[in-house]
Amino acid sequence: MIVVKYFKLAWAFVCAFWILWVKFPHLNSTQKLSAIQQWSIHTLEVLNVRLEKPLHTELLRISEQPQLWVANHVSWVDALIIQAIQPSIFVAKAEVKRWPVVGAIATACGVIYVKRSSPSSARRMVDDASHALRNGFHVACFPEGTSSEGLEVKALHANMFETAIRQDIPVQPLCIRYTHAISGAHCTEAAFVGDLGFIESLHKVMSCDGIHAKVCLGETLSPRGHSRKSLAQLAHHNLSAQLMSLSA
Repeated sequence: MIVVKYFKLAWAFVCAFWILWVKFPHLNSTQKLSAIQQWSIHTLEVLNVRLEKPLHTELLRISEQPQLWVANHVSWVDALIIQAIQPSIFVAKAEVKRWPVVGAIATACGVIYVKRSSPSSARRMVDDASHALRNGFHVACFPEGTSSEGLEVKALHANMFETAIRQDIPVQPLCIRYTHAISGAHCTEAAFVGDLGFIESLHKVMSCDGIHAKVCLGETLSPRGHSRKSLAQLAHHNLSAQLMSLSA
């Protein structure tokens, strides 16, 4: 069974390269985002991760106004979850660029990389994200700055919220919780934490009998009247409340 899953995943990666290097040059921006969305949905199926879509997903998907999506961070699977709901330009740590296969796919998708503990890299990240928003793209990020087992939402870094204030665009909080498909218990197999490498984490997810990804969307937050610190605190409060509702 696991061999079949790996074969399907390998084919999904082949399809990704074909989409990015063959189809993309002939697609407009909307078509590119749609292709990424469909690929993400298919890859989640291959990984046996079932997305329990949030209420009002359809309304959000047709919104023409760009938004800054902020989410708690548990796993590399989080990015597929968000892309399946709302195709976005992602902000990710620079290390992702070096991940096997995935790094090349992320780069081709226009991921904005940021180096940890580098003020100049953080400033470039804010500029690049602002540019993407001005051009009508949604931008998604994980402002905790690190992943966790998903039992709590860590303090949010405020840098990313500068983009929402600069462009006067709403912030869309989104919380993700992973559970076992059969028992419904909290699933730690999806968590990408500690010294766990990407390949090892991938194998843990692939070996799991089934994972449900529960998603909760909070109310959109206006940046008006906020500093980036107060907006980050408001988003943290929102995400924490969402996680509590998902855990109930």
